[in-house]
Amino acid sequence: MPFQPLPDTGPEKPKSSDLGLLLIRVLAATTFFYYQLIDQLVSAKKYIWEKTSWDLMEQLQLKGLHYPGPVAVIIAAALALSFVGLVAGVFTRINALVLLVITGFVFITPLELSSTLNPQSLALYLSLFFAFAVGGAGRLSLDYFMTAKKAKPKNG
Repeated sequence: MPFQPLPDTGPEKPKSSDLGLLLIRVLAATTFFYYQLIDQLVSAKKYIWEKTSWDLMEQLQLKGLHYPGPVAVIIAAALALSFVGLVAGVFTRINALVLLVITGFVFITPLELSSTLNPQSLALYLSLFFAFAVGGAGRLSLDYFMTAKKAKPKNG
């Protein structure tokens, strides 16, 4: 029997599990952003433009970290950009890995991003970001649509 290649059916259509992944991505990112990060971003803006003190920078300084001001600004900016990328599904695995590393850093060096952030919620966020770093965003993401468009054969 000669080798018969499988017919090219094109990219798979999104399924209900992909809708669930989209919902988990949006809920995880918006809850972390709203409850933990928004106050830090406001404080970062005041620190940069108005030269006020910033609790996160002071915590990093107490931990003995060199250049706590720039490190705190980089942490806040990386978290914000990675959450936007995670929700949109752009470079999902890379953004989830960045979120995993920063959240792990906050977990290991007990930093207080907000009063509502406790070790249990940090562990939940760590598991979600690990899952997205390993598994990706699913079919309802810009990553999948860009890949599907690139893989589509061109007529002409």
